[in-house]
Amino acid sequence: MQRIYTKYLFLFFILVGAFSSFAQKLEVGLLVGGSYYYGDIVNELELSTIKGAGGAFIRYHVNERIAIKFFGGYARIGGADSISTSAFQKRRNLSFWADIYEGSAQLEYNFIKDITRGRRLRNRFIPYAFVGLGAFYFNNYAYYILAPTVPIGLAQLQTEGKPVAQYAVCIPFGVGFRYKVTSHINLGLELGLRYTSTSYIDDVGGSKAYYPSANLLSKSPFPKQAYYMTDRTNGRDYTSEAENGQLTRSGQLRGKIAINDVYVIGGLTLGYRIGTSGGGGGGYSGRAIRCPRFY
Repeated sequence: MQRIYTKYLFLFFILVGAFSSFAQKLEVGLLVGGSYYYGDIVNELELSTIKGAGGAFIRYHVNERIAIKFFGGYARIGGADSISTSAFQKRRNLSFWADIYEGSAQLEYNFIKDITRGRRLRNRFIPYAFVGLGAFYFNNYAYYILAPTVPIGLAQLQTEGKPVAQYAVCIPFGVGFRYKVTSHINLGLELGLRYTSTSYIDDVGGSKAYYPSANLLSKSPFPKQAYYMTDRTNGRDYTSEAENGQLTRSGQLRGKIAINDVYVIGGLTLGYRIGTSGGGGGGYSGRAIRCPRFY
């Protein structure tokens, strides 16, 4: 029986030591900043469409060059044809905003080795690049054309005559830097693009999207709202045209951009190293031991 207890005690100390070694390379933190979007509605530099974003992350420092980061965040994006310089877009007159909830895993590469020795902080400034894979969920909205102060969900309307998936995959990639305030606290700045697997965050299906027929719109779960929100061309008399069945320009192009939607998350980061070690992507937080001189 004593041997069994000894084995379990030995295993316990091994697990504690392994966890301690693992925890010394962990960093937890926050990102606070802004978001931007590029797609069918915003395809020029329109700084007025920048909105808020934020998130939290866990970073595991594999070694002095490589780190693995798990990120969970929120971003709001949006845009309007009315502020575009494109005559086509001004005539189309679409607009939207969307709430995005993302989870991703990212691989980071440090351009400068992340090393700290003793109390001496070597390489305080660590620039890095990252790439990863993630998934996100989005809800997109616009103001109802017949009640301009009432927001309405767009994905549920099927404005292009078919169901729209609100879950999609994203590929995050970008650059950033960390600055070591202490051996435990990092301040930084990060900018990351997300190329997505969908073109429907803005409710427009890309350059091959056409205005659907009234027959297709009638199959929407909300046919009346879909009918009005599909075609929001400037200057239309919606009441009279709806009565005459001429609201939707069936067969004409509705989309413009060939690539899928892209969104950007960037901002300030604050990270806390749970523990540090000498080398291997971190530093030893205790006293540095100096060798005695014999001359």
